[in-house]
Amino acid sequence: GLPSLTQAERFSFSHLDTLQAPLQPLADNLESETYELFETDPVKYAQYEEAVFLFLQDRIAAGRAAPFCVMVVGAGRGPLVAASIRAARRAEVQIIVYAVEKNPNA
Repeated sequence: GLPSLTQAERFSFSHLDTLQAPLQPLADNLESETYELFETDPVKYAQYEEAVFLFLQDRIAAGRAAPFCVMVVGAGRGPLVAASIRAARRAEVQIIVYAVEKNPNA
């Protein structure tokens, strides 16, 4: 049989070769379903977590004292906040998180 699709391939399958209208999250409140679709992206949140982890490691290596402030502006329904918390656990450092979201549909 055919090999099974990767998580990234499954995510992109419904959008492949389809023209998408640009989103305007600052001007418009996105629907909850849009956030749900965002959250199925397997790469975005893993890369975000890794970026926060590397930043925290850099701060530690530079001799900065914890806790570190992490601000997630446009927090949506929380997966970027969760990724930041996972990164802090991996780095074994305390953080203070400020999550800001203007959209009541998030």
